[in-house]
Amino acid sequence: MGTTTRIGPTVLSPEAIESLPAEPLGHVEGATHRVLWHSNGSVAGLLTLPAGSRLGAHSHRVHHHHVWVVDGSAIVLGQLLEPGSYVHVPAGVEHDIDTTDTDGCTVFYLYAPPGG
Repeated sequence: MGTTTRIGPTVLSPEAIESLPAEPLGHVEGATHRVLWHSNGSVAGLLTLPAGSRLGAHSHRVHHHHVWVVDGSAIVLGQLLEPGSYVHVPAGVEHDIDTTDTDGCTVFYLYAPPGG
């Protein structure tokens, strides 16, 4: 991951977030993520998917996924999510972030173990 585990609070300005490396995300052309924080298997970050793409259907064996749409829109769990929308995906539930029919999106995500 692009950042180190931090002890104590983490405060990042918009400029600090923008300066974090936008790391490619798997096989999705143009998809990137910036890791804001991680510790003990939990990760918080920003994921950007370009228009006309999709993350691909997948599930997480143990971790929960929390997603907050910051910009743009995407289909998640059959619902159109726009800025300000939130979704919680429990462990084991198949999901996708789909921008095939939108102009793309940026989401804040938290990937957390049970109880996290």
